[in-house]
Amino acid sequence: MDNKAALRQLLKWKREELNPADLGWPPRSGRGRRVPGLSQAQVAQLLYVSERTYRLLERGEMASPSAEFLDRVAEVLRLKERERIALYVYALGHEPPHPQDPLAGKTVPHAWHEAVGRVEGQPCYVNDVAWNVVAYNDDFVRMFPRTPHAEPAIPERNLMRYMLLNETAREHHLVNWGTEWAVPLTAQLRNAVAQHPENADLQALDKEVAADPVSGPIYRANHVAYVHPNGDTRRMRYPWAGPPQEERGVSRCCRDHEPSHEGDVTMCAATPLGSPGARFFLLVFKPDLAGHQDGHDT
Repeated sequence: MDNKAALRQLLKWKREELNPADLGWPPRSGRGRRVPGLSQAQVAQLLYVSERTYRLLERGEMASPSAEFLDRVAEVLRLKERERIALYVYALGHEPPHPQDPLAGKTVPHAWHEAVGRVEGQPCYVNDVAWNVVAYNDDFVRMFPRTPHAEPAIPERNLMRYMLLNETAREHHLVNWGTEWAVPLTAQLRNAVAQHPENADLQALDKEVAADPVSGPIYRANHVAYVHPNGDTRRMRYPWAGPPQEERGVSRCCRDHEPSHEGDVTMCAATPLGSPGARFFLLVFKPDLAGHQDGHDT
């Protein structure tokens, strides 16, 4: 099926799902049109365009319809987000630049919280479009550096703020922070701020990071094009909670934190369908097992 046929099928199907009586037209009586749903003329009336204009779109014969017009069509025909994406793809050949729902990317269905919480053995979490953590498992909580005898805890709900502005992250947790972490992280932030100018959390992060004496110069000078870290491998420390006799490769980053492994963490990323901009991450950590020491207190 080509794009024209797919577009025609999508719009015709959505028209037929709507009852004209629910939108203010009187119930049909007597002879006349018996096809269910809205007519093309009724859709055109709701869009405040001529019937010919709407017919051109439904036939796939409208050259480059504007995003504003397609969004009006999606609203009138009550398209769900996945149907709106299909509308754009069939009409323009690409997905919409922004989600229709202003909360899209900020929340995930409850099932994600339950699914993520049941994962054992690997840290995993879901963050929204502004890097606020919205779901996570116990292994994720345990991966942050902690002081002796302290209970595991997430030091900062916003992961980008933690990774770029928190001294513990920069000096103890994220190894080789300046070379392996800071450049791709600031590039990600720059891209997200440009893509979501309406997001207050991202705009606040933009100002905080730009003003920071450590991250700010990197952020302001960063022109790297970088969108997501799927498949990236970087150095990190992971707290050790095992018995002393198995402390092979375990060291201390400093006197203030519990012993930890240094090793490589690979980030496996995916997008929860229905939450554009949100990310699901599974972190695969492989510790150094050769007794690596990093020059800090041991």
